[in-house]
Amino acid sequence: MGSDIRTGEMPAIPEDTVDLGERLDPTRTLLRRASSADQRAAAALVDVLGPRIHGLAVHVTGSSARAEKLAVTVLRSCLRDAGDLATSGLPGEAAVLDRARRAAVATAPSGDVRSLVAPDLVNDRTRDRREVEVLRVLLELPPAHRALVESAAQGRFSYSGHVRPQNAVVLSQALDRLVPFGGPLDVETRALAALDALALADEGERLRLRELTRSPETAGIHRHAIEAAARLALLTAVPPSRDLRPAVLEGFGALQPDRPRAPLRPARPAGPAEPEPNYRGDYATPVLGTDSQRRMVGPPAMAGGRLSSAAEPSASSPMTPMAPGSEAAPPTDAPGGSRSPAFSFRATDEKQRSRRGRRREKRRARQERRGIPWFSRTIAALALVAALVLGVLLSDAHDQLEESERLASAWAGHTMTTGAQLVPGVSDNGTWQAVITEEGISLRAEGVTGWEGEVLELWGETEGVQRSLGVLDLADDGSIEFTTAESDERLFVTREMPPGNESGTPSERMVASLDPAVSGI
Repeated sequence: MGSDIRTGEMPAIPEDTVDLGERLDPTRTLLRRASSADQRAAAALVDVLGPRIHGLAVHVTGSSARAEKLAVTVLRSCLRDAGDLATSGLPGEAAVLDRARRAAVATAPSGDVRSLVAPDLVNDRTRDRREVEVLRVLLELPPAHRALVESAAQGRFSYSGHVRPQNAVVLSQALDRLVPFGGPLDVETRALAALDALALADEGERLRLRELTRSPETAGIHRHAIEAAARLALLTAVPPSRDLRPAVLEGFGALQPDRPRAPLRPARPAGPAEPEPNYRGDYATPVLGTDSQRRMVGPPAMAGGRLSSAAEPSASSPMTPMAPGSEAAPPTDAPGGSRSPAFSFRATDEKQRSRRGRRREKRRARQERRGIPWFSRTIAALALVAALVLGVLLSDAHDQLEESERLASAWAGHTMTTGAQLVPGVSDNGTWQAVITEEGISLRAEGVTGWEGEVLELWGETEGVQRSLGVLDLADDGSIEFTTAESDERLFVTREMPPGNESGTPSERMVASLDPAVSGI
């Protein structure tokens, strides 16, 4: 792509058609220029970010009138603090939209939650490739998760208890797909960072997040979550019904009383008016770009600069001077005192964003999403299975110990009861013993051999009436322990077909008899 033969200028290319990398931040450039009382940069910020702030406020408040007032308030505060926003650790656009989101959610969200991927809106979301990427991520989510993310993006998250952290994890996973968080794979830190990035965290959660993000690695998670939340604001952009610039820029020069203003240039001789190169773009394509991946925010380059141009700058658009010793300063050895563009990026930016570097970053991001290696995952899975099996075994052992203690206590209690009868059993299959009292019965047996496909059932008899007291559990070592709160005059054990005789009549296959009259008690 060459220069225009007639004018000698480089043609303007919307940012959306050139992959310029993440380090190039035109919004931060506008903030830096606005901090120096640059009226045109301030107006460009209103044009670029006004629809996004207004649309986000419309989705949260449900009122266009309230949204316009909130957008004007937020934009004025951003122009007042432009210098701080330009030097923050966040990209310029994310810093502004984060302030707008917190201001909007603080007004108590109301109105209906709107779908961000409705068919009638998808056709309008194709001019900015970032919007397409956000749409793709939302459409790949399950419907329930997509509805949760859309509600949270519009300030609604009324969950509490154990459901709140679970849904916060879903939000963090969705934001992580928009902008990879990086850093440690700590679920709590990522969930709290997602809630705070969407301005949904309460005071306790913010304090906990502050403790978790003390290190630079975890602080990066929080910063990337805010960038991802700003990406969601791409789908809520709605242009206001009126121009916001008069209300926002009213008294703009007084917002920076301590900053020196650029000196006025002498007026050029009268002549035919030349079209002034203004900032181009809207909320879909916000800035200009060139085929050499450089920005010209303001007038085009003068002859002799790196992006040389035969056109002279307009008298009404002064350039911001740069320090001669800085990397971004234009070359001072240009012929005729000409200078390169007022704004250009350092050569190290392009080197750090080389193709090899981008591939390395993508590979690192895939590894972080993939998680720990398969061998480690296998070891972790085996450890989990072993822990579950051990837990089940310990639980069974604990239950058996409690049952043995209960039976031993019942046997001792029945033995000490007044009128208790200790009855030995008559059997050729093991040694049987029972304690019969008016308050209950306890039974013990040792050395009992069971029969395959049959169970042992205990029967009680009082005044000739027989009834079943239950099926006995035969342990592997041939022991039996049984207790009941019911009482009878005599006991006997029979062999029955499983699960037990339900007819109320015992079988004739007697195993043991425990009768006080027969034993001589």
